[in-house]
Amino acid sequence: MTAQPRIGSITAHLDRARTAGILRDLVRTRSQNPFDGEAKVAAYVAGFLRRLGLEVETPEVLPGRPNVIGRLRGAGGGPVLAFNTHMDTVPEGNGWTRAPFGGEIVDGDLYGRGAVDAKGPLAALLAAVEGIVGSGARLRGDLLVTAVADEETCSTGARRLCSEIEVDLAIVGEPTRLQVGVAHRGSLRPVIVVAGRTAHSSRPHEGINAAYRAVPVLRALEVYGQELASRPPHPLCGAPSAAVTLVSAGIKENVIPGRCEIVLDRRMVPGEDEGRALAEIGQVLDEVRAEHPGLEVEVERTIPTTGAPSELDPSHPLVAIALEAASLALGTPARLHGLSGACDMTHFRAAGIPCLVMGPGDESQAHQPDERMDLEQLHRGALAYALAAMTACGVAA
Repeated sequence: MTAQPRIGSITAHLDRARTAGILRDLVRTRSQNPFDGEAKVAAYVAGFLRRLGLEVETPEVLPGRPNVIGRLRGAGGGPVLAFNTHMDTVPEGNGWTRAPFGGEIVDGDLYGRGAVDAKGPLAALLAAVEGIVGSGARLRGDLLVTAVADEETCSTGARRLCSEIEVDLAIVGEPTRLQVGVAHRGSLRPVIVVAGRTAHSSRPHEGINAAYRAVPVLRALEVYGQELASRPPHPLCGAPSAAVTLVSAGIKENVIPGRCEIVLDRRMVPGEDEGRALAEIGQVLDEVRAEHPGLEVEVERTIPTTGAPSELDPSHPLVAIALEAASLALGTPARLHGLSGACDMTHFRAAGIPCLVMGPGDESQAHQPDERMDLEQLHRGALAYALAAMTACGVAA
């Protein structure tokens, strides 16, 4: 059965002001990663779900940082669907003209860190579950509501979650403007070290300045990034990319630096993997060494990230369910979408779980000052989630 016949019954149990209030509560509850942790948001989410009658667990995945797993039991005979999103945000940063944790509403937008990434999708999800329960509809399959910790660093919460739950389908809540994300890029961050030799800065000739030695390495990495950008693009995620994001050298202003660290942010598209990307970077460094005999440079380590790229076959039935739900909620046809960043979809796919990404909000707002959510789209997001859950899990007669 499609979502069309259910739109009227569920719309009557969703309220714009209520959903905006949930988002305001979440934005006002700080969960900056790594400064605040997710415990207070987890307590809010767990309490919300318990009041609706869900079975709730809050397993700790890092000290003081739990996941939340809520289960709305179905009548039986339908697939188990997981709705997942994350509770942590990046730090507030600077450049704000509105209070980053105020939840201020101006001209239909709610401002605050995490309003889009990803407390907006979380608020829409909570409102959707509240609407389903309030409507009296009994799902056939179980609906799992999972809110995880640490997505903004290395997805500790999702990695743990996907190793413990058994579900048939999953939808990850991230800002996609309610377009249906079936692919996303992955991230790899090697730390490249250029070696030199320290000396007193008054006698620079006695040392080897690692900052100077790093110049040809930086230039080679720039050319590598340009070459990646010219490769044939993935149809939804575009071309792969590489950019130097951090350069660090020196220990004191009067010491010649004996070491320079370069962090490269390498974004992989579906079809690429970490091994291949690291091999390419190794080849770039081999070419620099050949051009500069005596240069000591190597990939010393990699920084943990959210993870690898992933995608779901657009012909999977879950995609049709999400497209219909989003189209009905928006009032215009939704389309397939590819995410430029990484997200927790990769861990569901690695566990063999069909998964896509969908949520209210413009992803260009993520991590920006004056991050804000369009409250009309937030309301439509709650409707889309409710319709998708009722169609995917089925509704008992």
